[in-house]
Amino acid sequence: MSNGMKSERNDLLNHAVKAIKYRFEKATLASLENFGEFKVGQHTRTPSEIINHMFDLVNKTNCKIEEGHFNCSPPEQLNFKEECKRFITRLETLNETLQYAQIEMDVCKKLLQGPLLDITTHIGQIALLNGLNQNKIPKENYYAIDL
Repeated sequence: MSNGMKSERNDLLNHAVKAIKYRFEKATLASLENFGEFKVGQHTRTPSEIINHMFDLVNKTNCKIEEGHFNCSPPEQLNFKEECKRFITRLETLNETLQYAQIEMDVCKKLLQGPLLDITTHIGQIALLNGLNQNKIPKENYYAIDL
């Protein structure tokens, strides 16, 4: 694979990870103190539990790129603020990994369609839950953002 092809693939994944980070920060901005444990039903996850799962997805993505497998230990559950910090830190680590990794196109597609887009689904859940918890997320033109 040529460096140009590697660069384009990694640039696209890197941009997706940056967009995920931006949207996550937007969805959790000004969360109320109780938000991490906010629950809308008996069979739903709290925001802290959702972010723990999102961290696990990023961790597994990085593991797949660096080691060729998804077999990572499940993360311990932290409080909301610590879950947020750990998630952001792991996204930054993934961006660093993408700077040197050589990823085949089929793996790039599967990472995008699997864990990365799953994370965006969960960011939507976080934004919805934040609104239900009296912290409406302001509208924004995400197309216009310069990442």
